[in-house]
Amino acid sequence: MPDVRQRTDATRLTERLVGWMPASMLDWPGRLAATAFLGGCSFACPFCHNAALLAPPRDPAPWAEFEAYLESKRDWLDGVVITGGEPTDDPAIGPLLERLAELGVPVKLDTNGSRPDVLETLLAEKLIAGLAMDVKTLPERYDDLVGCPGAASLVTRSVDLITRSGVPHEFRTTAYPGALALDDLERIAAWLREGDALVIQQFRPEVTLDSRAGAVLPYRPDALREAAARCETYLPTTVRGA
Repeated sequence: MPDVRQRTDATRLTERLVGWMPASMLDWPGRLAATAFLGGCSFACPFCHNAALLAPPRDPAPWAEFEAYLESKRDWLDGVVITGGEPTDDPAIGPLLERLAELGVPVKLDTNGSRPDVLETLLAEKLIAGLAMDVKTLPERYDDLVGCPGAASLVTRSVDLITRSGVPHEFRTTAYPGALALDDLERIAAWLREGDALVIQQFRPEVTLDSRAGAVLPYRPDALREAAARCETYLPTTVRGA
């Protein structure tokens, strides 16, 4: 990473930092990156495996400690992944990414696409070097699945912003049988056909927001791979976790 620039104090830059992971090569493929988790999300997907991050933390972790870690490891970290929860729900997401830009730290943002207005600003200010967006289901089922009226129009706009951004990105769809038939994955791929890549993620029933989702059996790995092969007609598609 480049040398740190002069900057102001950032002790309480965000009140949404739940915690952080020092390094991983899974959250940003091809890069060794630290991962910061921000609490708070307006969606309530029944199969969510991060239910602990749906609300902002009552006792947020100090940003200054995370920043000090980044400074100490800037010679060997390749970037930072900001995830959640939903990072764009954080009122401080703009200043936070500006701060990381001052540090010379490339950022990959994980989002559910619920705040296209925020996403558009961050892209315009060139504060994002990589993107991953979770696509939960087909547009016509979105509002009911995530419990958020108007969600479909918001995520559709975010898909358009991301595919036109020029920023390397991937779309991720969890193959939750309670919301998606296998044939729906091909329809999602057709919707996302202008994107860089689609990742089909295996549903894990061990930890879910809705206990009823935990009783749903995941699709067989071979069935997911067959669905991914059909999705390849539209954009590069891989299966993760199966």
